[in-house]
Amino acid sequence: MARFYFDFHDASGILRDEAGEELPSATIARNDALKTVGQAVKDLTYRHADGRVVIEVRDGDGPVLRVLAVVETTSLKE
Repeated sequence: MARFYFDFHDASGILRDEAGEELPSATIARNDALKTVGQAVKDLTYRHADGRVVIEVRDGDGPVLRVLAVVETTSLKE
């Protein structure tokens, strides 16, 4: 098992994960990051807001992966 850290980035800034979580693989860490980003997108839609959400996953050696979602509304009528 490896310790993975999930750093959350949004318009408010960066919330760095100092505790981390022991997980069996990077695949499980990826799935957890995707779930977290999905929940953050839901939160944006409830607030009727656009935004960008990023989870950067790292282990003891450094960055492992990044999950990013953008919610953007564009009017197609003038």
